[in-house]
Amino acid sequence: MAYEAVVGLAILAVAIFIAWLLSRRSHKGTDEGKMPCPHCGQRIPRGTPVCPQCSREIRLCNTCKTVILDKEGRCEVCGERVTTPNPPVHLCPKCGRPVAANSKKCPGCGEQYWSPIVAEQ
Repeated sequence: MAYEAVVGLAILAVAIFIAWLLSRRSHKGTDEGKMPCPHCGQRIPRGTPVCPQCSREIRLCNTCKTVILDKEGRCEVCGERVTTPNPPVHLCPKCGRPVAANSKKCPGCGEQYWSPIVAEQ
């Protein structure tokens, strides 16, 4: 009787492990190419100059690609100073979310433009 209980528990453990693997596999890739915003923590596309959730600027180190939170633009990991600023940001005419000036698509609403958004003078 003890043998049957051990075999039953082993089968149950294997079944739980397989279910866990399958659930991880089905969700794998849904967040591929995304990173957490260093300001609000929401998952956003990598390389986005401005978080579409909190509208704060996201700067990456040119050397080690770490997110820079230092106001002077110095990387906290490698010490490199960012010399090239991020591209200017404008608001989407449709939804009002921040859009990089060289973008042809709004990350918020998906609106596509025939040319990059130009700042009004």
